[in-house]
Amino acid sequence: MGNKKLFATADGSISFYNLSYEEAYHAKSIGAYTESLYKYVMASNIVDRLREKPIKLLDIGFGLGYNLAVTIEKTKGLKNRLSITSLEKDPEIIEIVKNSIFLWPVYGYKVLRILLENGSFENYDFKLNIGDARKYILSCKNRYDVIFFDPFSKRNNAEMWDEDLISKLYHILNHGGVIATYACSKRIRKDFSKAGFSFKEIPNLPDGFQSGTIFYK
Repeated sequence: MGNKKLFATADGSISFYNLSYEEAYHAKSIGAYTESLYKYVMASNIVDRLREKPIKLLDIGFGLGYNLAVTIEKTKGLKNRLSITSLEKDPEIIEIVKNSIFLWPVYGYKVLRILLENGSFENYDFKLNIGDARKYILSCKNRYDVIFFDPFSKRNNAEMWDEDLISKLYHILNHGGVIATYACSKRIRKDFSKAGFSFKEIPNLPDGFQSGTIFYK
């Protein structure tokens, strides 16, 4: 698996450590599935949002696909359309998702693999952009209702956290929209606030969770 080392996380789900970025895709002590559920799906309130109207989701940092697989699992059966654009730099991680049978939730990953192949399934539309996420965002003319912001940390992936990119995120997020992220440092919250965002800590996290942040427009 090239520059990646597999490991099991606390909730039994599997993640990887990226040797190039010297960073894991998920917190081992929390669990990959649990982290995606609480810090992205529940934090963004995307299930209730989709019950009310069609939603456009920008997924920044596809990684192992947990954020999307859990979203699909939790929105199963809803009628409104969820249009997903996902950004990922590393084509190898996409192949891991396509060919790994150990990833769960099972239904979420089943549908996600269909979307990777076909681009649509029932009420889901999917577009994957493999390449420079920063370049895509800075040139983006689309607008989104929900953004999952899940790049590697500022320490290891600083270009994804600078003021120009954050300002662009503000412009492509619809009014009333949200950005959910695992990041919680004072500096990052200050940079997002400078761009015009309001924010709050992600509520109701289980014990042992490091706080994440919800940014609002």
